[in-house]
Amino acid sequence: MYAKAVRGFTLIELLVVIAIMGFLFSIALAALSTAQRDARDKRRVDDLKQLQNALNLYDNDHNMLPRESDGANGNVTTNSVLRAMLKPYISAMPTDPAGAGNSTFYYYYDGNHNCGGKYYAVIFARQMDKPENANYDAFFNTTCTATLDGEGRGGGTESYNIIVGLSADY
Repeated sequence: MYAKAVRGFTLIELLVVIAIMGFLFSIALAALSTAQRDARDKRRVDDLKQLQNALNLYDNDHNMLPRESDGANGNVTTNSVLRAMLKPYISAMPTDPAGAGNSTFYYYYDGNHNCGGKYYAVIFARQMDKPENANYDAFFNTTCTATLDGEGRGGGTESYNIIVGLSADY
């Protein structure tokens, strides 16, 4: 009597299956990475809109936006003067959705930005890990719009910006 041969997978068949699975996994990982990046960008835009609302409420109560000359300028997360001014209007200052220690975006308030000969209060989320993004003046001097521009991640101008209103310091 002969023993029945047990049929299994060959080494080549197993390698082909593993290669196909690896390829599909890499496609799924790339799609997930893009979705996460887009979600973080949408959160940054929402954070700026919340800041804008808080600043508008402050303006309604004080008939002016927070002034640079009072120290309400710079990183909104670390500026204690600005945090104190906006505390009644926003529950917590936004922090970058990339997480503490991983953040390359910073939320800033500029209470006295010259744009086209007028001075504005501006809030923005700016990707500060690239040297070309650290100087936002050149960008704002050519943008001068009152809406969220949200040009996103491309071209060395990776930021989201809102001109809130005329500066109280002019």
